[in-house]
Amino acid sequence: MKRHYVCESQLMRTAGMTRFRLEGKLKGDWVRELERCWSTARNGHTEIQFFVELSNVDFVDEIGRALLSRMASQGARLEARNNLMIASLVEEIVHGPTQSSK
Repeated sequence: MKRHYVCESQLMRTAGMTRFRLEGKLKGDWVRELERCWSTARNGHTEIQFFVELSNVDFVDEIGRALLSRMASQGARLEARNNLMIASLVEEIVHGPTQSSK
């Protein structure tokens, strides 16, 4: 069975930075869990930089995409290294759809 994102084991904090490291499929209950963790991490910590590492994610549903978009608009930096499919999704979330996908 493929391991899915679990917030507590994938949240890393250092001085001035919080990193969410996601893996597997970001869908359904896992989106709600990430949203809960995002709200908790941001609560009273607006000066902290937030990073969301998506390199090990292999699927994002529409609700997950909407959450990632909201997180990016609230200052989170989305990262997807060595994963062209997710990197394309991140690019679209951050910069809008390309001409070919309109």
